Amino acid sequence: MKTQCPNCKSKFNVNETNVGKQAKCPKCAKPFTIEPFIETPAAVAAPSKSPEPMAPPAKSPEPVAPPAKIAEPVEPPVPIAPPVKSPAPIAPEVKSPVPITPQIKSPAPIAPPAISAEPAKGEKPESKAVSKTALSKAVFVYCWTGVRIIAGILGALGLMLAIRKGAHSTLIATFAAADVFLICSVAIEMLLFYKMWAAIQDDKTSISPAKAVGFLFIPVFNIYWALLMVTGFAEDYNSFILRRAIKAKDLSLALFLIYAFAFILSAIVLTTPMMGIFAFVGLISRAFIGYPAAFWVLLAFLSASGIVHFITYILFAFKTCNAVNALPWGNGR
Repeated sequence: MKTQCPNCKSKFNVNETNVGKQAKCPKCAKPFTIEPFIETPAAVAAPSKSPEPMAPPAKSPEPVAPPAKIAEPVEPPVPIAPPVKSPAPIAPEVKSPVPITPQIKSPAPIAPPAISAEPAKGEKPESKAVSKTALSKAVFVYCWTGVRIIAGILGALGLMLAIRKGAHSTLIATFAAADVFLICSVAIEMLLFYKMWAAIQDDKTSISPAKAVGFLFIPVFNIYWALLMVTGFAEDYNSFILRRAIKAKDLSLALFLIYAFAFILSAIVLTTPMMGIFAFVGLISRAFIGYPAAFWVLLAFLSASGIVHFITYILFAFKTCNAVNALPWGNGR
């Protein structure tokens, strides 16, 4: 396909896929938009008819024809023949565009950069959309499980030492180690809350990741917020995949509701008291001696709440990781 620079009127051959793209003229170095150039018949015929005005000189010998009876005048038509052939040198002027063809190929290197630049700009939003990563079950399920089990074992060991009035230094060290692992499990749990909400963020998501985690540290209000935040994720996720037409399974609201209650109960009767165990560690042995039945009932209740939270979290974490990883960007695609 041919195109013409609107500035210097130079013509070039370009690929049809470059129509509408910006290019730079190799002659005048001015930018222009590539448009197809159509040569009109008048423009093509003009050079071919240019020799015709020379035809009248060819007829000029006719007045000389009467004296053709004389032998000498017969020779003048011979020098007249070159003017008749004068269009022959004009023919190269008609073919003058042929030497331009090597220059027509020069815009070809200019066109690809203009084409490659546009897709590059169009790919930026896609790269941002694929920036989200998967939720690792190794971290949010297996690692949390191991850390929580170690914290439970150390807590039970510290409780036994407190009942039997073990060495105070050993007792403190045991409870301190249990608290360290307990804090690690809580941090993993909070990180899961943040990342699962970050995975479904758009204009219609009701809770932001920072709000989901931050409001859990507000006393008393965090009891209501934990219930709203956990169950709200199941509802917002199901709405998210519906409006995005994503092929994924809906989350069970019942499972998330049970886990929310287990999380709240465990935080009230187990996690929070364990954090402040050093304030009343001396009361454990006296409570066990003075009220053994009530103490064992309380201990059984605390253990049951911890086990329920342990089991429901594993189910909750599995479902959440599978749900987020089922999103188009969840597995890095």
